[in-house]
Amino acid sequence: MQKYLVSIFYPSSYKTSFGEAMKRKVNLSEITYKEPIKVKTVLQPSLLDLPKEEVSSSSPFNLEVEISKKPIGYEVKGKISGEVELTCSRCLKKFNKRIDKEFKYELMPTSELSGGQIKSGELDIKFSDETVLDLAEVVHEQVVLELPVKPLCSNECKEVKYEEESVNETDKRWDKLKELRDKLKEKEK
Repeated sequence: MQKYLVSIFYPSSYKTSFGEAMKRKVNLSEITYKEPIKVKTVLQPSLLDLPKEEVSSSSPFNLEVEISKKPIGYEVKGKISGEVELTCSRCLKKFNKRIDKEFKYELMPTSELSGGQIKSGELDIKFSDETVLDLAEVVHEQVVLELPVKPLCSNECKEVKYEEESVNETDKRWDKLKELRDKLKEKEK
């Protein structure tokens, strides 16, 4: 028999009609070998703490995740979907980017970290000694991994060309120095 959690998560200050704050975290100690926990939920943008320099705004993100206990640690796999608004690095226009991503990683205790160095086979392993998994952090991490280094609204986007204004007038503050330069040139002749 599998456990299912179906919730919509709100900021921790949100109260239900029963006066209880709704949770957005999974207690890992409740997961057994026989019963993984499956969660289907929607996380509001205010919970995700996305980088404001890169993401102008975002839609709520749908999250489906299954957390299974392993002999050491946990396996976390799931899918996120939502949309972020980015700024094109060429034309500076805002555009929406759809994010639909499946992910899978192992959650291991830090005692399993081999000599303080991460090996190539450990790139899909997250090390943590926390007993609670914050689902907002899971979505935040997956969204940030999907953000492009150089966001473009389209492949055909052209750079905005800036033209410098030609200044025909000279700055009067330099007139005295120009006179001095001209006098020095005359003395050299």
